[in-house]
Amino acid sequence: MKILSFDIGIKNLSFCLFEIQNPEDKTNQIKILKWDNIDLSERLESKCIEIDKNGLCNKPAKFRKEGSCYCLKHSKKQHYLLPTKELSMTFLNKQKMQSVIDIADKYKIKYENPPKKANLIGIITEFSNTNCFSEIQKSNASKIDLVTIGKNIQHKFDEILVEHISTIDNIIIENQIGPIANKMKTIQGMISQYFIMKNNNINIEFISAANKLKDFLPKDNKEKTDYKQRKKLGIQTCLEIINNDFRFKEWENFFNKHTKKDDLSDCFLQGMWFIKHKL
Repeated sequence: MKILSFDIGIKNLSFCLFEIQNPEDKTNQIKILKWDNIDLSERLESKCIEIDKNGLCNKPAKFRKEGSCYCLKHSKKQHYLLPTKELSMTFLNKQKMQSVIDIADKYKIKYENPPKKANLIGIITEFSNTNCFSEIQKSNASKIDLVTIGKNIQHKFDEILVEHISTIDNIIIENQIGPIANKMKTIQGMISQYFIMKNNNINIEFISAANKLKDFLPKDNKEKTDYKQRKKLGIQTCLEIINNDFRFKEWENFFNKHTKKDDLSDCFLQGMWFIKHKL
């Protein structure tokens, strides 16, 4: 039996894929098959087209010019300049006339004397557009559209889960509630629909966020915890389990080095709660 647990996010959609060899005996049979974060905000990633001794570079591109993309290393080997703040129109407009002249002279840009500031800024901007790379901007998660998110769900899930998609029995997703979570609620539905279309017999359940820490808080505990405290407790609890439970020991190094321990903890603890209470 395989259980796939999700903690919803755009830049940090966390998942943990569990396998139980014998659902009747959950004591020694739980294994993590996959555990990681997915960035749903990424547009189709541009890759470096440069050829080196090992073939096509194919590293994530940082700069673009005339339809061609290059990583930082290979962009430095081209005849174009890397983009710089001092050549941007926003920066130039804030400078005094002499500073603008100094920038033009620095790049050996020709202009008529005596120059007018507006004309000189236009000449420098034209020089920049012709001779400088354009930086490939990172996506802003709050501005990413749902179509891009949907395409990323299909593309990335198909790639990551290719070996398991037909054998997953349970999908569990942290239920998104409240008006602030409207976009997350939509993503929750999109993920559900993805798996329904892959297998309409799959079991999908929406799990309350409160469940994942229930087994680790004192039963008589009446103190309310805020978001930060719950995140911290989740990390501590997860770390304690993988450090001391032989079934998850192989993931200890992965977890300790990961930058998003809070999200990884959430999907892991949610999965553990589901296995204990719902199977």
